[in-house]
Amino acid sequence: KRMKKPSLPLYITCTLGTALFLVIISCDANQKNKGASQSISYSTNSYTDSLSLVLEHEYEKGAIPGFALSIFTKDSILYQHGFGYSDIESKKPYTVNSVQIIASITKTFIGVALMKAVEEGKIGLDDDVSDILPYDVSNPKFPNTPITIRHLATHSSSITGTDNSDDGYRFESPLLEDEFPKAHHPFLENLNKTEDLSMADYLRYKLSKEEKWYEKKVFSENEPGSTYDYSNLGATLLAHCIELKTGQALNQYTDQLILKPLKMNSSTWWLDQVNKSEEVTYYNEIMNEVPRYSLVTYPDGGLYSSVSDLTKYLQEMMKGYDGEGTLLKAASFKEMMTKHYENEETTEGLCWDLSMGVDLIGHSGNDFGTATVAYYSPSTGIGRIMFTNISTETEEIADSFYGIYSLLYHYDFNQSNDD
Repeated sequence: KRMKKPSLPLYITCTLGTALFLVIISCDANQKNKGASQSISYSTNSYTDSLSLVLEHEYEKGAIPGFALSIFTKDSILYQHGFGYSDIESKKPYTVNSVQIIASITKTFIGVALMKAVEEGKIGLDDDVSDILPYDVSNPKFPNTPITIRHLATHSSSITGTDNSDDGYRFESPLLEDEFPKAHHPFLENLNKTEDLSMADYLRYKLSKEEKWYEKKVFSENEPGSTYDYSNLGATLLAHCIELKTGQALNQYTDQLILKPLKMNSSTWWLDQVNKSEEVTYYNEIMNEVPRYSLVTYPDGGLYSSVSDLTKYLQEMMKGYDGEGTLLKAASFKEMMTKHYENEETTEGLCWDLSMGVDLIGHSGNDFGTATVAYYSPSTGIGRIMFTNISTETEEIADSFYGIYSLLYHYDFNQSNDD
């Protein structure tokens, strides 16, 4: 369900002329549904006003129930805004403080934890994971090629499993056939599992050839280290290896390392700790509500956060890339956000995505009732984040979500502030 990253450049490279056209035709739209928009604009000029008009027009097309976004530098907020509803029935506004599961952007937190553990001398990037785990993990087609920590962090481990993770969801109430399109029906039995299961046991059952869920097909036909193959299962295994080497659960390690120092007070790993007054209602592609849920494999996509909180996080990453971060050493930030392989297909840093262009660093996510995207540009020093409370399962929804995100690239806030 947690899909591979979308091809954002197709949206980001759309013309500025299109954006300006939308500004013109959306002037009347600003007078509609004003109660559905919550704005925190940090410069009230025609430049930011025109962006708001464009985005209001896009929201009114009705493909997504609500969204929030942020544009920022490492030191300041340039623009933050919420549009539409975090809950349609109650008409609760979607704001930059609305909290939701952020899907695969969560993987970048594994990257920060990994680099801290490397700094502490507790783990090495080229360590064989079978030397860390209490069982062997190896590709049966390449039994003599170790799967390393670096392989897991760059999605080149040959562990697939992205399409076989349905049994890791835990919904508060069952998913019903009449509330989901037919394409989902074959997966509902696995998705509706309710038994308690630890992340460690889940991984062991999946990856140890002695265990009940083991299947050879979870490993690809490619040798470890040779080919990019996005893997939720591999990311979770990486998080577990970090746990074993640090002696701390990943949620505790990252709470101390990231969430508390950055004052990400609305962010949590646990569903029962989410502030319900700020929590969004999730919707599927036919606008039916999706029950609240958590993940057994929580490090690969299970952090709950807000646009406001994630802005603080990405600002720290931007500072770190420039040698000014506080969470890691400067060299660690650089290594984490630098390409690790020369081949064209493997475009990952260490849990950070570098495939969206020569000058974008970040990650995106998509899961039940949620879509998220967060990237920054080292050359311009500007970051952009967007969340919505619907999954991008249809072309219409995907075009709306990534089309809106692409519009943020038409506004050169550095230039506007200079004028």
